[in-house]
Amino acid sequence: MISRLKHFRARSVGPTKFRDRFVLMLLLFFVASLPVHAGEIDKESLLSGGRKHTYYVFVPKTVSSATPAPLLVLLHGSNHDGLSLIDKWKDLAATEGMILVGPDSLDAAVWAVPADGPDFIHELVESLKTKYRIDPRRVYLFGHSGGAGFALLISLYESVYFAATAIHAGALDKNGIALLPLVQRKIPFHIQVGTVDPLFPLNSVRATRDALNSQGFAAELVEIPNHDHWYYDLAPVINRTAWAFLKQQKLSTDPQFEDHKFRARGTKVANAVDQYNRGLEKQRASDLPAAIAAYSRAIQLDPEFAEAYDNRGISYFNQRESLLAIADFSRSLELKPSDFTYNNRGIVFLSLKRYKEAIEDFTQALRVKPAAEIYNNRGGAYYEDHQFPLAAIDFDEAIKLDPKLARAYIYRGLIQLMDGKVTPAQKDFEQACQLEPRLRDEYEAQIKQLRDNVNRKP
Repeated sequence: MISRLKHFRARSVGPTKFRDRFVLMLLLFFVASLPVHAGEIDKESLLSGGRKHTYYVFVPKTVSSATPAPLLVLLHGSNHDGLSLIDKWKDLAATEGMILVGPDSLDAAVWAVPADGPDFIHELVESLKTKYRIDPRRVYLFGHSGGAGFALLISLYESVYFAATAIHAGALDKNGIALLPLVQRKIPFHIQVGTVDPLFPLNSVRATRDALNSQGFAAELVEIPNHDHWYYDLAPVINRTAWAFLKQQKLSTDPQFEDHKFRARGTKVANAVDQYNRGLEKQRASDLPAAIAAYSRAIQLDPEFAEAYDNRGISYFNQRESLLAIADFSRSLELKPSDFTYNNRGIVFLSLKRYKEAIEDFTQALRVKPAAEIYNNRGGAYYEDHQFPLAAIDFDEAIKLDPKLARAYIYRGLIQLMDGKVTPAQKDFEQACQLEPRLRDEYEAQIKQLRDNVNRKP
């Protein structure tokens, strides 16, 4: 009944930690109208990380508040600004009905992590969602030159937040390539480059494509004959080609933003990150004792490393050392309360049949962020605790948020069958088995027993 615990991901080189978050980022607001100046390029600013960031936004008059519009985030080339790309994309945006935003990097010469993102880019997109009716599953990146390299990197950090990425004249460096095995989703990439580009030689761009494809990303590369690095003269053709690729891509679930912590190298904290990454490698290889040892060394170096407690707790749980897992999740919650850690600790309580504590943890997780899996987990705890009406409510909520959650249908059907509601129960069982055919054999005996009980009632 319970969902499998998830581990958090970390960058294998450098100071960045990746976290494989358990729940989806849900959008909690709806915008019914567009601003007055639709159709103009507006220059605006946003305070992020204590610094003022400038950006340009274009909302064509063809965008309607009745239909969510795609959003394209444009990352400019070195020594340019966001307006330089907005200006080249606005005609196509008006035709295709997409919203454009072009942020400036803090230093026009370079895009830098974490100064320019991913946090700032995320805050920018979320702020635009409060102003415009944006389709959250159709937020894209496009970058040129320095912005292209940054677009590639941000895509790897936030592979379940952006639907797809297209670039012109850019490539991954060795540190970026080292991130590829840690990326949560194989985000689609489209790359264009001139065959005579002096800044990004064809061989280096092909190497980026090949590295992506070797990790299952299915990156496309378009080589433009006799074209050099200059984007602006060919922009109409480059943009149409990029958009033809991008507009076919869409997230299958609501976007999820991974909150990264960037720590300086050359410190105990940096060494803790290295040990944490070692733990991830061992955990992926199912070497749980070695993973626990590495996470323990990370915690010794950085006692406030919440993610290390989380992952060590998951390793303990998978070794059936549930009490140690609870202790680690509890410590992580003291350091950094989060929905996924409450959910993970709830799963351990549920496995120990400590239903009241499991219900409380799932409730805390839902207070932080509602999610189908967590409703499903709390419904399972209510079900095992024989609180069937509350369980049914949670399974309803889980199905509303994720209509493909097969086990929620199964358990809702079981509750309906206990209430003598044979027809709706049968519909739920059929839906569950269509989604996951193996559930038929798993629950057939239990369903038959309940049906017999219903038939025996006077």
